[in-house]
Amino acid sequence: MKLGFARTLLVSLALAGFAGVRPAAATVIERVVAVVGERAILLSDLRGRAQPFLVQIVTQVPTGAQRNAAISQLYKGLIEKLVDEELEQRAAIQAKVAVTPREIEEALQRVAQQNQVSVERLFAEAKRTGLDEPAYREELRRQLLQTKLINVRLQGRIRVSDDDLRSAYQKLVMEEREKLGFRVAWVLVGVKPGASPKDIAARRRVAEDVSAGAQGTDFAALAARYSDDAATRATGGVLPAAHLTELAPQLRRVVSSLDVGATSAVIAVPSGYAVLKLLEREESSLPTFDEARSELAQRVYLEKMTQARRSWLDNLRRQQHVEVRL
Repeated sequence: MKLGFARTLLVSLALAGFAGVRPAAATVIERVVAVVGERAILLSDLRGRAQPFLVQIVTQVPTGAQRNAAISQLYKGLIEKLVDEELEQRAAIQAKVAVTPREIEEALQRVAQQNQVSVERLFAEAKRTGLDEPAYREELRRQLLQTKLINVRLQGRIRVSDDDLRSAYQKLVMEEREKLGFRVAWVLVGVKPGASPKDIAARRRVAEDVSAGAQGTDFAALAARYSDDAATRATGGVLPAAHLTELAPQLRRVVSSLDVGATSAVIAVPSGYAVLKLLEREESSLPTFDEARSELAQRVYLEKMTQARRSWLDNLRRQQHVEVRL
């Protein structure tokens, strides 16, 4: 499956924020922050790569402990990235994979066209974030090399099944449902404090009978007959909650999984047992599964590729001497 993996990576680079404030200069005390095989990664390497992100932190994060924590977190993430890149560079040499100057020029043109700016404008904006032209080209080279290595080492191993697509789509459905308004009713079959196991079992059987008989039956009538919730019994069991965050935690997942008109199985709640019926839900804005299939295939493929790359890099780490000293 061809998915334009390089394009995705390069666009993300070009869109890195165009903030213009540079952090104050600091004295660099040189030291080794990581070792990969016989290669040392220096503090100056790390700070050079951190420059564009430091610009954003300085402009967006207040001074003091919060900014210091953000910079510390940045350095920790970047040092791991530098180690990964050194491992990839070694793997590229072994596999005889390289990026030519022409490929870098072509990538620059693609990024510029996708963002509807000139190459000169790309360089100008990158410079404002702390990346001069050589550093920008080097970043492109790393991105392209990573993509080539993925194609050589991993691409043939990735398979996307129809089940993968349906699972991804269902995840989107569930995420959207957490944000949609709804109307739900319940029948609460209460259990008195200190009830015997026999009484508890009997109350559960009542709830199971309600759940089994709810389809095709007036749910409001079931609530009037069986519900021990005085606040909702007379109004058909309709709960006042309009969003999932307003429901008790044990009910949220159940409501999000129900289709409109469906009734739940028995749910254990602190006061007894409940049966839910979803009466209404705001209309979904998601495309159908068939309409979303192509985009889902790309998303799932990239997720699997990311996981496979991480597993491959972890394996490379086990084969090399890697020491992080930051």
